[in-house]
Amino acid sequence: MSAPAPALAKPERRTVVVRLADVSATVAYLSLAYGLLLVLFPVSFPRIVLHSWQKGHLIEALMVITLSLDAYLYLRVSYLLSAKPTAVAAAGLGSLPILVVAGVSFLLQAAVSQTLSADLPNLQARVGEEVLAHTYLGLMSGIFLPFLGIRLLQQFKATSSDRPA
Repeated sequence: MSAPAPALAKPERRTVVVRLADVSATVAYLSLAYGLLLVLFPVSFPRIVLHSWQKGHLIEALMVITLSLDAYLYLRVSYLLSAKPTAVAAAGLGSLPILVVAGVSFLLQAAVSQTLSADLPNLQARVGEEVLAHTYLGLMSGIFLPFLGIRLLQQFKATSSDRPA
């Protein structure tokens, strides 16, 4: 009797284990870039964001940015670990950033409506501040929350598979 040939053996499929440190570093760099844009261009950057929001393109831009960064991060982590991305994680990363940004857009509309309903001086500046703050929070949460969800699901899957039947 001989041992089975290594070429015929089914290779073990490694899954991508997402570390939140990778995502946190990207969120930190993006946060630094957003802050620098506000400091270096205090008039033009907020004007671009407000103009994009007024035209209705801000949410679409946030969806594209978060989806692109999430896909890049996931593929980078899978490449570094020499693992194959799973279909469930890819589907989650495809849908979760879109859902998070869409949810944040509803929060933005509610915040703007509440600001406009209050009889406050200088409403235009207050609305601009709300849009800038919610844009920042939407961008950060659109990148971080999908990876947090995947990590929590991986933890749940690992603990449920460790239980005896």
